[in-house]
Amino acid sequence: MEDIGQGKRKGVPDEDGWITVTRKGRRPGIARTEAVNFRLTEKEKKKRAQKELLNFYAWQLRNKKKEHLAELRKKFEEDKQKIALMRAQRKFRPY
Repeated sequence: MEDIGQGKRKGVPDEDGWITVTRKGRRPGIARTEAVNFRLTEKEKKKRAQKELLNFYAWQLRNKKKEHLAELRKKFEEDKQKIALMRAQRKFRPY
């Protein structure tokens, strides 16, 4: 048997009687390169992170809300001080 390409040998037994089976068709499998493996692992990590339950208990949710409100109040006070400083610096300068 002469040496013909791997694609042409599909479905034809070789000397030992083995048939070469390839995955070829409309949707062949994805190539397992390093970049593809990296993307798949990243996708899995995202899925796992989404499944992880944040604020599972009611007290965790309450604490998170309290912290958020405290942060908003702190920012509000800082903004009030900035506005007061800007008002103090404002002067009429015709020229």
